[in-house]
Amino acid sequence: METIDLEYTDIFDDNKVKKLSFSKHLINKKFKQESLFALLVDGKSMEPIIKDRTVIVTDLSQKELIPDAIYIIYYEDKMWVKKCDLTNNTFVSINPNFSHLVYDITQTHIVGRVLLSFTNL
Repeated sequence: METIDLEYTDIFDDNKVKKLSFSKHLINKKFKQESLFALLVDGKSMEPIIKDRTVIVTDLSQKELIPDAIYIIYYEDKMWVKKCDLTNNTFVSINPNFSHLVYDITQTHIVGRVLLSFTNL
């Protein structure tokens, strides 16, 4: 089995660096392995698809916007996980409780496209 090994910082566990290993076959989209990045999500704005404290895997080389795809974006000195709404040229939250978190595409920097998430049950 071909595995991918990534590291991420667990901000909920004294900023410990943790390892994530998984089969490369779990990613069902094209990707550049050398551009993969793991991140621990802090927040509920993308629930139920991406839950709070989920580890996500992002391809930093994928910046082309695809309708309804999920991206990490950079806005006002913070990184956000948001869905692309090309109809309105915005990045939006999925959770209706966070519908106020809407960012104009032209005012953000696209960090990369989210390809995979790992959630504890």
